[in-house]
Amino acid sequence: MLTGQILTDCEFVAVDLETTGCRPGRNSIIEIGAVRFNAQGSLDVFEQLVHPDDLIPRAVEDLTGISAGMVAGQPGIEDVLPPFREFASGAVLVAHNYRFDLSFLDYEAELSWGSPFQRPVIDTLSLLRRLRPDLRRFSLSSLAEEYGLETAPDHRAGNDARATAELLVAVIPDLLRLGFTTVGEVAAFSGIAGQGELAQRLTLTRGVPDEPGVYVFRDDAGKVIFVGHARSLRTRTRQYFYPGSQSDALARDVASVTAVPTLSQLDALLLEHRLVDRHRPRYNPAAHRSRVGYLIKVDPAREFPGMRVVEAPRRQGRLIGPFTSKWAATVLLERLLELYDLRRCARRLDARLAMAVCDRRDAGTCPAPCVRVPDAAAYAQRCAAALGVLDDDADFRARLIADQRAAVEAGRYEDAIRDRDGLRALDRALSSYEQISDAVSRDVVLIEESDGDVVVSFIRGGLRAAVLRGPRETVGPKVDAALERVYFNGTPAVDPLRLSSEKIAEMLIVAGFEESGSYLGLPVTERQDTGRRIMRALGLERRAPRRRHGAPSGA
Repeated sequence: MLTGQILTDCEFVAVDLETTGCRPGRNSIIEIGAVRFNAQGSLDVFEQLVHPDDLIPRAVEDLTGISAGMVAGQPGIEDVLPPFREFASGAVLVAHNYRFDLSFLDYEAELSWGSPFQRPVIDTLSLLRRLRPDLRRFSLSSLAEEYGLETAPDHRAGNDARATAELLVAVIPDLLRLGFTTVGEVAAFSGIAGQGELAQRLTLTRGVPDEPGVYVFRDDAGKVIFVGHARSLRTRTRQYFYPGSQSDALARDVASVTAVPTLSQLDALLLEHRLVDRHRPRYNPAAHRSRVGYLIKVDPAREFPGMRVVEAPRRQGRLIGPFTSKWAATVLLERLLELYDLRRCARRLDARLAMAVCDRRDAGTCPAPCVRVPDAAAYAQRCAAALGVLDDDADFRARLIADQRAAVEAGRYEDAIRDRDGLRALDRALSSYEQISDAVSRDVVLIEESDGDVVVSFIRGGLRAAVLRGPRETVGPKVDAALERVYFNGTPAVDPLRLSSEKIAEMLIVAGFEESGSYLGLPVTERQDTGRRIMRALGLERRAPRRRHGAPSGA
């Protein structure tokens, strides 16, 4: 086992790649550089340009100096990988930012011989971050300067591999002084232990497409343990199996991977949310799930109405909200009732209520209409002020601040803390209320493009009410019918007070997506104008040919 190899006795192979991009399978390796060495220095060198399957971007050519002409007559990766594998046989691989280099090597290795490269790998980036926390920069060039390496990295694979080898040789004495003598101990110190186990799970991603969409991880029992979305399903799912992050525990529990490609980013976000709500995976944070919406409910038909916090949606009574935090709604209501001297309960006023035990009535902290008759006009005025706090919070905020200051001056610190919490609850409640109110006022058409196809989402009241997907020529003829159905057939506007928790969550997802700017957005105005702008955006607008005056007739 290479894990138990002694640092001063074993051989290493430092490897570096130059590629056309960052996505294995879509982008290609264009150069492999490697140095076989031990603790005393270099033993052998491997350098080979590789003919790519895609074009070399101008930015990559400028960075590396590798042009299309340089790789035109070079062998493909399928011919270069076997001799490199033989060159690295029996040695411990070393790379600077190993996740990048090994992600390409493992992908190509799986295609060639069905399994990833041998483990463990020493990652000099992770190692130096732990070994030298006093440093501010950990790029290979910065570390080469810090350690006075003989080779200066220059974004060519051969020189970068030499610099990586020299860097490890330079820090081996420091590792020995710290008591690390084996390769496994160095990998564990670097935070990338358990590489072999996770690398074997890379085969679970075989067949995952390099497309945007949603991925689902299941455990040995077939239970969904995590749902995520990605712009590249292949790249994202494979990243989990390179240790060194907080997701290592998740990766060890993955037994199968399911990929669901989607045409659009919004499709992926909404599908991810629905799957998380359905399966409640244990590795998805609770924040990924729909949070229950809450309302402050008042029954105006009752005499001296009380208020209470209820879960959304509700269809009766006067409702304030919705709020996405139960704490904020509850604390806000408590302070409203106290400062505006309103009933502390919402129970029906009758003789039985007057006979019930009530600490707040006895303490005088409730107007207690159950046993006495407050001034109805004054009560109604105070109730209206409380109900209007989300539209104008100036009076309520001023009261809270004044009460907080008075409590501090009098040494009533518990009361001051309640007022402070009231201000925080007000701010949190206003934030969610304003976010939802803004979203529900949005009528907009969002157009996304993916590999030549389009996704047209019709957003009504902040929710996606309809969607068209496919080639432009297929989508175009359906636009008018969709506009009529969603916006112009008299359907009532979306009422945020009647929305379920799931709909509130989807509304916030759409709002967050709109902030990303990765789409073309068209506001909905008059029907024909909106339709013309959509068709123009799709490149399908047809103009009637102009009549040429004075042209001879065919008679």
